[in-house]
Amino acid sequence: MKNQTNTNKYNLTNDVIKKEVDDILKGKYQQCVLGTLDQNGYPYLSKTLPLYYEKKIYLLLSDLSDHTENLKINKKVSIYFAQEEIHKERLNNPRLTLLGLIKKLKLNKNDEIIKKLLKNYILIEKSAKMWGEFLDFNFYEFNIKNSLYVKGFGKAYKEVY
Repeated sequence: MKNQTNTNKYNLTNDVIKKEVDDILKGKYQQCVLGTLDQNGYPYLSKTLPLYYEKKIYLLLSDLSDHTENLKINKKVSIYFAQEEIHKERLNNPRLTLLGLIKKLKLNKNDEIIKKLLKNYILIEKSAKMWGEFLDFNFYEFNIKNSLYVKGFGKAYKEVY
């Protein structure tokens, strides 16, 4: 993390918050959504399952999907992580939004890095053992530009990378 945004609406990040964000990236969430922009500039949301490997975020996406078509137009994306809803007031539940750029890894399926990524991806999604080998599925690397972790009302933490 390069920079914290410290205004009246954001709290300063500390080691506890950094660990909570890291835990979310490692899989402590219920749902995750990828946000792209379509050819008309409209937001397009789709469920996704990111892999957090060696402090980087990877997505395994099909070239046939609408969100991947959108990535050909605009590399700016968001990834939204929703944690378990533990509060009665549903908008008071923790969530993490990442904004950044995404790029397709232009590697052969036999390249060592692809094999390592797929091996680790299968640990979080067993069915990827079959479809992860399909030629239309490729890994994309997400580079975070900024993050917003909302732990609850009045508990927002923003980071600029």
